[in-house]
Amino acid sequence: MAESVGEIVRRYSIAVSSVAAVFGLTMLLTNFIQADVSALYLVAVMFAAWRGGLGAGLAATVISVAVTTFFFLPPIYSFLLKAEGIVELIVFALAAILTSSLSAAREQALALERAARRDAESANRVKDEFIAAVSHELRTPLTTIKTLTRLLLRKNPPEEERREYLEDIASECERQIDFVHNLLDLSRIQAGGVQISLSRVNVETVLRACENIERVAAAERNHELTLDFALELPAICADQDALRRALCAITENAVKYTPEGGRIQMRAHRDHDPDYVVIKIADNGRGIHAEDVPHLFERFYRGRATNQMTSRADSQDVSGIGLGLHLARELIEGMNGTISVESRLGVGSIFTVRLSVWREKENTAETALNNVTDNLFGNHEKPEETKDGSKITRR
Repeated sequence: MAESVGEIVRRYSIAVSSVAAVFGLTMLLTNFIQADVSALYLVAVMFAAWRGGLGAGLAATVISVAVTTFFFLPPIYSFLLKAEGIVELIVFALAAILTSSLSAAREQALALERAARRDAESANRVKDEFIAAVSHELRTPLTTIKTLTRLLLRKNPPEEERREYLEDIASECERQIDFVHNLLDLSRIQAGGVQISLSRVNVETVLRACENIERVAAAERNHELTLDFALELPAICADQDALRRALCAITENAVKYTPEGGRIQMRAHRDHDPDYVVIKIADNGRGIHAEDVPHLFERFYRGRATNQMTSRADSQDVSGIGLGLHLARELIEGMNGTISVESRLGVGSIFTVRLSVWREKENTAETALNNVTDNLFGNHEKPEETKDGSKITRR
């Protein structure tokens, strides 16, 4: 980042003022004692480099050389020097430059140390927040499972009610498994690869599985969770498990950030380009600040409070670690798809996922070719770089 004019003026004002102060001191001292002029001006150079950096130190050196030459080296009041004066001046200049460089380097090292300490403290805070959020994410579903299990053990409910309890337990278990998979995928992304296996996938099956997992959390907040499918929706080319986890992450986000009694809709239809299917997850929640949208899919990013939240602390009270949308993007892009978001504050958000239609001949031929290549060359993993430099490995 370029320095402002004010910062440049400040730095070089330090050089001028430090030399001016030493000049006044030397003129005062020479009336009483024989002062070592070189040592005093070295102090000015050191101070300028300490407070203003290397540039200020070098400026102080140049000014000190000029002042010393004119006022203190014979013949005085002249820039003409005798041979011994030239040698003395060169020695002083070299000493001043070295002193300035060392002083500036020391300050730079201290600044780097302070920055590293701040980064370490920030990393510790992120780690603590991450652990607290993970604990919350694990504790909440486990509490539901424990409560329902105790109800089943303590009373003998009718078959229909018993089945409903067991379905809720299964949904919470599935949520826990997805959460653990998300954490594992995070470590795999950092290590360089997430495994994606493309195959023929039925969109309706995936969305119904996602609805089944998220309906318990939606019911707890009195949300209306609905599905809407176009007729004769074609199969898509995707990884069924990865797609389910990505869509669940988006839906879970909508459930969390939509005020109680909201509406969340999952719908799918053929794109205007017949080679693609579009999946939309819409809510009538708080909406997202325009400044947050470009960062929404970044790892650990959590948006600011909206007008329906009294403070940013309110948004932090919503459980989560800022990981779901990041992993959703990584998984969807690993399936050659795209994800985008439209949002208005106080109106809601729409997340749009776009994936290609499964073409039996093309996709089967591509899969067969990849298998042949793997067998010939021993490459069982093919990492491909995504936008943020992480790797997706397709099998």
